[in-house]
Amino acid sequence: MGTGIEARSITRVVRLLLGIMFSFEPAVADPAYTGSSACVECHPTQATAWRESDHFRSMQVANSDSVLGDFDDVRLTFHGRASRLYRKDSRYFIETRIGDETLTFPIAYTFGYFPLQQYLVPIEAGKFQALNIAWDSRTLEDGGQRWFHLQPVEADSSESPFFWTRHLQNWNSRCAECHSTNVKKNYNLAQGDYRTTFTDVNVGCEACHGPGATHSETTNEKTGNIGRPRAALDWKFIADEPIARAAEEAVRDEINVCGGCHSRRTTIGSGAVKYEDNYQLSLLQEPLYYPDGQIHDEVFVLGSFLQSRMYAKGVTCTNCHEPHTGKIKFTGNSLCNQCHLPSRFDSPTHHFHQADGPGAQCVNCHMPETTYMMVDARRDHRFGIPNPSQSVLRPDIPNACNQCHRNETPAWAADALSQWSAESVEPEVAQAMLTDSNPAAHSEWLKEIENPMTPAIRIATLLQRIHPNDARSEQAVSNQLPHNDPLVRFAAVRALSRAPADRRWHLLAPLVDDPARAVRFEVASALSDLAADVPPRHRSVFSSLMQEYRQSLALNQDTPSTQTTLGLLAWNSGQPVQAEQAFTQALAIEPVFVPALLNLADLYRAANRDAEGEPLLRRALSFAPDSSAANFSLGLLLIRARDYAQALPHLQRATEQPDSAPQMAYVYAVALDSMGRTDQALTFLTRAVAIWPEQTNLLWAQVSYMEKLGSVVEIQIPLKKLQALLPGSKEVGARLQHYSRVQQ
Repeated sequence: MGTGIEARSITRVVRLLLGIMFSFEPAVADPAYTGSSACVECHPTQATAWRESDHFRSMQVANSDSVLGDFDDVRLTFHGRASRLYRKDSRYFIETRIGDETLTFPIAYTFGYFPLQQYLVPIEAGKFQALNIAWDSRTLEDGGQRWFHLQPVEADSSESPFFWTRHLQNWNSRCAECHSTNVKKNYNLAQGDYRTTFTDVNVGCEACHGPGATHSETTNEKTGNIGRPRAALDWKFIADEPIARAAEEAVRDEINVCGGCHSRRTTIGSGAVKYEDNYQLSLLQEPLYYPDGQIHDEVFVLGSFLQSRMYAKGVTCTNCHEPHTGKIKFTGNSLCNQCHLPSRFDSPTHHFHQADGPGAQCVNCHMPETTYMMVDARRDHRFGIPNPSQSVLRPDIPNACNQCHRNETPAWAADALSQWSAESVEPEVAQAMLTDSNPAAHSEWLKEIENPMTPAIRIATLLQRIHPNDARSEQAVSNQLPHNDPLVRFAAVRALSRAPADRRWHLLAPLVDDPARAVRFEVASALSDLAADVPPRHRSVFSSLMQEYRQSLALNQDTPSTQTTLGLLAWNSGQPVQAEQAFTQALAIEPVFVPALLNLADLYRAANRDAEGEPLLRRALSFAPDSSAANFSLGLLLIRARDYAQALPHLQRATEQPDSAPQMAYVYAVALDSMGRTDQALTFLTRAVAIWPEQTNLLWAQVSYMEKLGSVVEIQIPLKKLQALLPGSKEVGARLQHYSRVQQ
């Protein structure tokens, strides 16, 4: 489908936009909002501070005051694609190639400020896209003052989902909500276009304090502040304790205010006070995080901070950051010394480095940097204790020590730490977080889940790994459903969504009216295929739940993931035509969105339309060749076509991926056996059972193939495992009895 943009349409739209773009001002979408200009007269001190902030510069109309990049007729070539950046009549433009045509676009807005600045350009249907060429606004001495490409490795093909005209670079759906104030996307599903509006182009006063019209109208009555979170806790040193204490209980208001934009999450509501009524937070899963919870992909702080001891004690954003400038309150270790006694912590007896060196800076050990977007170094707010021994066991996990000591090995760093105090080498992350994601690790996960010191976000993450396909696992997950943290409850619901259909309603019905929308959203998703099985007395509440679920999904109907979810919802409701429309709509937004490709192919399979499904599966594999689901689906399709030789490699690849599943292993073993390769099937099952030791279908297949090959010397091993899993099975008992006699 190319770029998703028809070139002549672009040329026509750009020609129209050139005349109107810079006189365009979005209308105030909500009369409850006044805009920041109404606030500054009465709050000049805060306004002055705000104008120094990244929030103020989060997005601005492109003009000589806001544009930092060099548009002095600059010609660039990245990935063999030539572009020209220039000015004309005080306006800014980029001339670049899309497909076989060279097109010109006006720069409508600047996006960000430091250490880089991006630029937004209009394309068709009210869409604004972020260019993948950005300006490095750092100083020359730091390597800045240059143009660079944000995807230096990714192929810059217009067919790639990372190309700047594609969905991943769309401002309306992916960026606007957090870079402007009171954004209304106004997406027209039928036309596929936007009429997006905002009150302030940047992050203004009402983005944090809420709508101010009522406050503005009644200001003479001294009605007080609007939407201001309770102040951060006051911390004081008590007696000889090395860490300060707060006299009050933890305050979470600022998490609700700041967390919405400073987190990797899914929007499920709007206008609510609490985070969990507006968003579902992404958990500590790869590739977003490393296995120990360190930041990997861009996760925007909150998920890291929730892991920290500071969060647990009540530390919050404005303990460290000035709320209006966004800058840290103090430089160097003075920031940490607010709560950590300098004589105890800001000393070589604690950090074991020279007092005036980089190793003496708290943040270098406890907040290591990761660079995103090529030049943007961000610190990890997990505040973890360096643990290079983890890097010895898992080389993919970085550690703060070797970020400085680059010429040394993790083993060297681990040895150095071991020679220091026991406190310095205390493991910050339980071993459970580092175990592979398979049911063999359940016992480690369950220990960590039941530990009262485990942060809620870590409990939630471990719950996500559990497949509750046996009574013990199901009970362990169910025990977390009443947890006081909604993050844990929604993760438990998500885990139980994989439970058998006949158990799901019984387990999850008590949460259909959970106080947190994030939990209700997940309950609705988990129960969406059970409408026909809901008891009559519960159908009214089920209907209300599903109505709210659809309303939440409608907030993101311009994304391929939501359209795919809507397709599944329609399919589960017995509406295949509507399901096909939704999957097709998802692919219109992003032609290589793998979940939509797989689900549409599966819908075609159910309708005996495999000829239409096969190209979809091959398109999915062309983009994601290591996808276990795509390989498995294509393998099954080829088996249905009796092309066993072509099917087998795909089934095998499906079992070799980190996200493989027991059913994939079972089907691959059956396929090997059906092709006369039973010995290979049995060898493979030995490995599969080690990964999924409680899967009865794998164990039965192992028994069957041992019998088929006459290799019954060790047959009691899988039979005894089956007996433990199926204690009342007469068939297992009879076989055990039989082979006990045979082997005597």
